[in-house]
Amino acid sequence: MAQHESIDGLIIRTKDMGDHDRYLTVLTAAQGRMTLLAKGGRGIKGGQISVSQLYTYANFEYYKRGDFNILKCGNPIEPFYGLSEDLDRLNLAAYFCEVAYELSDEGEPAADLLRLLLNSLHAVSRDLYPQEQIKGAFEIRVAALSGYAPDLLGCRQCKKIDGDLLYLDVMNGSLICPECLSKAGGAVYKGEYADELREAEILLRLPAPVVAAMRYCLGAPANRLFAFELADREDQLVFSKSTETYLLSHIGHGFESLRFYRELRGEIPHKKEGN
Repeated sequence: MAQHESIDGLIIRTKDMGDHDRYLTVLTAAQGRMTLLAKGGRGIKGGQISVSQLYTYANFEYYKRGDFNILKCGNPIEPFYGLSEDLDRLNLAAYFCEVAYELSDEGEPAADLLRLLLNSLHAVSRDLYPQEQIKGAFEIRVAALSGYAPDLLGCRQCKKIDGDLLYLDVMNGSLICPECLSKAGGAVYKGEYADELREAEILLRLPAPVVAAMRYCLGAPANRLFAFELADREDQLVFSKSTETYLLSHIGHGFESLRFYRELRGEIPHKKEGN
């Protein structure tokens, strides 16, 4: 008889097989990504539908058969029902899960990434903070967890810490003040959207409140990650676009879920068929 094992995890991707079965990609703390085959996971009579849905955090009981992990049963811990109440919430959750898939591996522990993802989905599903704030905090924190943390202590040249305006050199992960930038003859990246990223140097214009928010997100305890305030709407938008540009530049590509999220919010033009 196959030995049953048990693990807690979040479903970050699904793939339907045949009429009834479903493959579940689950992010776990101890084993990183793992794949479970839910036999009858799409059927109401199968009894597994409650633990076979995207964005469900659950305890999964499974057994091994050859190269496959077969789901025996499971108990939902947090289904994040609030995500389905709003398309923006659902699309943002999809983006977070795509990023988590990209930055995790099978067999590699991912406790911090899982905690960040769960906290982010909780904040989105409960609509606890502005979405730009949640999104930006997730992006800068996940970049740091993946080894891409920027040095935000001060200008890399003159060591100036504060100012009304600083620039973030994205690929070098460092700040530079306007005076030092002028001396170096640097130019500011003027692309409006993250999918316009180029190989050239990318310098992002960061007002002081945005720099402060980024610094907070890099050092805050996991359970207080979103507990900061950007009162000005423009600062919220700059924060979100800047963290997005930073993360995608280091990953090296965009995500369809992010494009869809931004299209539906009217932030970028709708992508035409065939493009």
